[in-house]
Amino acid sequence: MKIRTVLFSAALAVLGSLTAVVPASADGISTYYLTFRTGNLPNADTEDPVRVTMFGTAGNSAPMQFDRDFNRGETWTSGPHRHPSFGTVGYISLGKGGRESDAWYSEYVDIHEEATGRVYHCAVNEWFPKESLTRFYACS
Repeated sequence: MKIRTVLFSAALAVLGSLTAVVPASADGISTYYLTFRTGNLPNADTEDPVRVTMFGTAGNSAPMQFDRDFNRGETWTSGPHRHPSFGTVGYISLGKGGRESDAWYSEYVDIHEEATGRVYHCAVNEWFPKESLTRFYACS
């Protein structure tokens, strides 16, 4: 009887540790926070909307658009954003509109996945021209 109790306790401990690493909630929805960093360079800010889509090993997010000013030297976080889990984030598409006729310098986008605590860093370090443009960036 003691052996069964020990085995049962060990099995419960293993199951408990497995559920702690499940990346999405029981309904398959994950919560993400996105952090944008605008460079601290002259004229690095934009009033144009910024667009981002996250791409993962099991799909991608819906495109998201942020209609706000991205100010020079600013770090801004948006969220929570709830999406069906799309696995490990591999890259993003990042773009800006062209209606305000200003350029934008983005340093990076960080994606924080709440359930796992993982932060994906997507280095950008590029100027976006005055015109509308979308580019793709790897995340690690």
